[in-house]
Amino acid sequence: MAAPGEYFSVGSQVSCRTCQEQRLQGEVVAFDYPSKMLALKCPSSSGKPNHADILLVNLQYVSEVEIINDRTETPPPLASLNVSKLANKARTEKEEKMSQAYAISAGVSLEGQQLFQTIHKT
Repeated sequence: MAAPGEYFSVGSQVSCRTCQEQRLQGEVVAFDYPSKMLALKCPSSSGKPNHADILLVNLQYVSEVEIINDRTETPPPLASLNVSKLANKARTEKEEKMSQAYAISAGVSLEGQQLFQTIHKT
C-alpha cells in the first residue's frame, strides 16, 4: 500500500503486487490520494497494437508498489473536449430516457416497449 503522503506522478512506470499475488505493471494515468485509487495504462489484453487496458487499482489491496521509472517532467496537456458534442449527446440520451419513462408511466406493455426500442435502434 502507498505510504502516508506518497504520491505517484502521471506518466511514471510502476509495478504492483496485489493481495492475491498478481503482478500488475503499467504507466500511471491518475492517482487519487484520499481513496488510494491508482489508474494504470497497460498493454492491451486483446493484443491490438493501438489499444491499451486501463486498470483501476485499490491500493488498500496491494501488498507492494515499486516505482520502476519516475517521471519528473510535467505531463503533456490534456486533449481538449468538444463541449457542444458532449452536450448534444447528453441531451439526446436524456430525451431517450424520458421517452422510455413516459412509455412505462403510460401503461405500455413490456413487449411494446421492447418493440419500440428495437425499431428505434434500426
